[in-house]
Amino acid sequence: MSHIEQAAEALLEARSSGMPRGSIATEYALTDLTSAYAVQHALIARQLNGARPAGYKLGLTDARARAALGVAEPLRGVLLAANEYNDGATLRHADFIAPRLEVEVAMRLARDIEDPLADRAELIAALEGVMPALEVCDSAYEGWPKSLADAVADNLSFGAHVLGQCVAADSVQLDDLPVALKLNGEKVGSGNTGSSMGNPLDAALWLINQMVTAGQHLRSGDVIMTGALAGMQPVAAGDLAEVEMGTLGSLSCRFSG
Repeated sequence: MSHIEQAAEALLEARSSGMPRGSIATEYALTDLTSAYAVQHALIARQLNGARPAGYKLGLTDARARAALGVAEPLRGVLLAANEYNDGATLRHADFIAPRLEVEVAMRLARDIEDPLADRAELIAALEGVMPALEVCDSAYEGWPKSLADAVADNLSFGAHVLGQCVAADSVQLDDLPVALKLNGEKVGSGNTGSSMGNPLDAALWLINQMVTAGQHLRSGDVIMTGALAGMQPVAAGDLAEVEMGTLGSLSCRFSG
């Protein structure tokens, strides 16, 4: 077994057991993002076990965050169908190691995409619609990842995603839409859709074109999560989480013990 596969097995064991571990990048000499993505690919293959992904996710879509970390482009991860929930769902807090919430805009494809898209208009034509969303981030590492390589290897700390109602992408303005996250009725985070590469549509367009240029095809029904808009907030058992996105809508979910 290669060191890439060993690293993926170690991450899978940490997540399956609920016992976080130390750095994969240090232990398995992941010296760059290429090797970290190789571990991510091996981890996802084990988690999917032959099933298709639910879609894909972006990280570091805020240019200020990328500049602070010296990263040239956003990071990528994979969504798992078994971890997809809808507005009003109850999630088991005990299913996660140390869950934290991110507010995002999500999109669902209405058709397969095998060639690069030219612009926003072509993307909008390929979408079923856009929706408010929550990503439940979780980590296989004790104290969360300390490096980008660790984060990428662990599928960008993916835990689950919660989707609101889908609306037509051309019916809402996403350049400058205020967003808010509440826990138990108290606002704990706020932001703006423009922090996702200027517009979440542009973030999705970038991801799609990156993937198809690399020979990866997207399928009808795939969801794209376009990056955090309001920081990351820890969530406890019993909490009610609510997302408000103005004209895009709202969603809520609860975390049981």
